Amino acid sequence: MNMSFPEDSHGHALKYAASKILAHQATRSFLENNSPHYNLITLHPTYVLGPSMVQKTLGELSGMNALFWSSITSGQTQIANAWVHVHDVADAHIKVLDKDVQSGTEFILSRPSVSWKHAANFIKEKCPDVECKLEPPFEGHWALDTTAADRILV
Repeated sequence: MNMSFPEDSHGHALKYAASKILAHQATRSFLENNSPHYNLITLHPTYVLGPSMVQKTLGELSGMNALFWSSITSGQTQIANAWVHVHDVADAHIKVLDKDVQSGTEFILSRPSVSWKHAANFIKEKCPDVECKLEPPFEGHWALDTTAADRILV
C-alpha cells in the first residue's frame, strides 16, 4: 500500500483503520487461496472500552478509553457510538473456541448503539462529579448487525 497520511491524530486514525482493512483482506485472501486444516474465525470489535491492566490514573489513559473520556470532558465526540466492553470481547474469544463455527465466519462485537445524548444524560445523572460537557447536536448514529455474535456466542 503506497499512500500518504496526514501526520496528526486524524492521520494516525486513518493508518489504524487502513491496517485493519488490509489485515481483513489478507485473511480473506489466505482463506480463499489456502485450505487450512483449522477453522479461521475473525472477531471484529467496535470501540473497546473498559478497565485497563496498565492505565491506573486519568493521566495514563490512552487509546479508546482516552478518546471516550475526551469526548465527555471536551464536549466534542471523538469516536462513534459503537462500543463494546473489554470483558465482552474477552468472553467472545473464549466462547468461539467452544462452538462449532464454520471457517471464514466473521463476528462483529458490539453492544446496542447508545446515542451520545443518552450517554451524556446518563453521565450527568449518575456521575455528577464528572464534568460532562457533551451537548447536542451530535453527529451520526451507527447501526450494526451483531446478530451472528448474539446468536452463536451466547
